[in-house]
Amino acid sequence: MSRRRPLRVAMIHLSDFALDSRVQRQARALAERGDEVHLVCLGEHPRSMHVGAGWIHTHPVKGRKPIGGPGAYVREYANFIARALARLTLLDLRHRFDVVQPHNMPDAVVAAALLPRLRGAPIVLDVHDTFPELYETKFPGRLHRSVARLVGWEERICAAASSHLIVVTEQARRRLNARGVGTGRTTIVMNSPDERVFGPPRPPVRWPIEGPLRVLYHGGLAPRFGVETLIRAVGLLGEDAPAVHLRVCGWGEDRDRLAALARELAPGRVDVAREPVPFALIPGELERAHIGVVPPLHDPFTELLLPVKLLEYVHMGLPVVASRLPCMCDYFSDGEELRMFTPGDPHELAAVLRELSLDPTGARRRAARATRRLPAIAWERQREHYLALMDELAPAPVRPRARRAALSTPH
Repeated sequence: MSRRRPLRVAMIHLSDFALDSRVQRQARALAERGDEVHLVCLGEHPRSMHVGAGWIHTHPVKGRKPIGGPGAYVREYANFIARALARLTLLDLRHRFDVVQPHNMPDAVVAAALLPRLRGAPIVLDVHDTFPELYETKFPGRLHRSVARLVGWEERICAAASSHLIVVTEQARRRLNARGVGTGRTTIVMNSPDERVFGPPRPPVRWPIEGPLRVLYHGGLAPRFGVETLIRAVGLLGEDAPAVHLRVCGWGEDRDRLAALARELAPGRVDVAREPVPFALIPGELERAHIGVVPPLHDPFTELLLPVKLLEYVHMGLPVVASRLPCMCDYFSDGEELRMFTPGDPHELAAVLRELSLDPTGARRRAARATRRLPAIAWERQREHYLALMDELAPAPVRPRARRAALSTPH
């Protein structure tokens, strides 16, 4: 049995579509096979993009990524959810969506799908990050414990209001299920590089005969991501590794502070991009790099991370230096495939970068071994899991290839 018509899917996310690679991958997967995707998101101008046999339409609402204390987060979240609710309600009256997919943060963005939920449309909450762990990391201390309990209840209520949950890793699924969230209705769709964007996996890169050895970090700039540790490590290299230069492509409230730190500790050797680099330009940044670094600190939130940037570095043949964190160690071996260091230790990170710069053969050997891990977690596989889930939940008949029985993802 085949579908009678393409799906109409709405997504809600408090981010700019041009910067959010996970939302882009999923929207493109749907559109390429002929579905119609509408995104209620941040941004300046609405766009309609013909992708494959389908369409992607963005419907920006006013708002911004929250910065500051808990009060600022509550205000910005509430502002976005209210505007998204109004926009999605009007869109649903016009299009009558088959599936609505809110992307956290926060989980409460599910509230914007009120009208589709009331008329019985399936709601799929995509948990990019576990909210209670993130709150504990951002706002530690006794004063915030009562709010942290509320965040835990918010997670439970929003999950209960959703038909299904998507998570990024098996570790995140286990953490949620252990506290009774999404048990029996959770699917894993990993953050894997899309070959339509990055091309096929690359062979290990070679060190340049002349010019700098380019180290790359791209992603968030919040303190938990450890970019300060990386900048301090490059500053410690000094004359021992004069050819090592760092490029930071990121976004977040810490950008100006990190740029000032780079000018102080490593003048001329660290470039912190002035503006966020759109996802479409990231493959070019990786092609110019020789080493990728993933330096998050260790806390309850980051121990669940398997950052997509790590997989993108591996995909592009870059040797990777990463913090020694539980989830990363579950997928890659320390020493054989990646070079790991103690999170938050700039001296150890500097030593690892120095060692890599002097051992290009060993760096290439590790990069080649790491690449062998990719087939098991490749986006093509994740894409099939994702599309099969959307087909199962949608009210229309599904294509035979997308039947749920074909799925191997644990629930």
